[in-house]
Amino acid sequence: MRYFRNTYVLFVAALVFALLYEALSNFSAGIDIALCAAFTIVVFGNAIRKHGRSLLSGEDAQSLTEILFAHALCLGALVMIVRTGMFAISLLPDWLNLPVAADNFGRIGPSTFQILQALAVYFLGFYEVRMLTAKKEVNPEKEEQKTQAALWKKAGLEAERLDGLRFQ
Repeated sequence: MRYFRNTYVLFVAALVFALLYEALSNFSAGIDIALCAAFTIVVFGNAIRKHGRSLLSGEDAQSLTEILFAHALCLGALVMIVRTGMFAISLLPDWLNLPVAADNFGRIGPSTFQILQALAVYFLGFYEVRMLTAKKEVNPEKEEQKTQAALWKKAGLEAERLDGLRFQ
């Protein structure tokens, strides 16, 4: 059943992409919005599939601000990669625009630049999932200071409670 969950995540991402692209196809940013939504579903779906709710809550969870900032940066990089492929094709050297292969029916395959784009998007998603699921660094000195502060706080509360009992 675990392998089906990845299929479900990809299916939902493809469905959301198709629906958003169809709805926003009249706008110039329609493909960007659809790609960002699908990328978000794939990244967070795979991260939550691997680590469950501990991704967003618990001791090892990263702060929501860090998660959103990193995801916004990755979405910006995704849009830049896609837009580069849309508008910079005429500026690239010929060897990047040549198709890699053709099949027996005369259809041409992807160009070298398109393959490089696909690899960049894949590694961008891989990097973000790794970053989201990384263990938080623990500073032993800071943890000891927190423990000492908590102990002194408890000791102070206990002393106040005992002082209150003595005067009654």
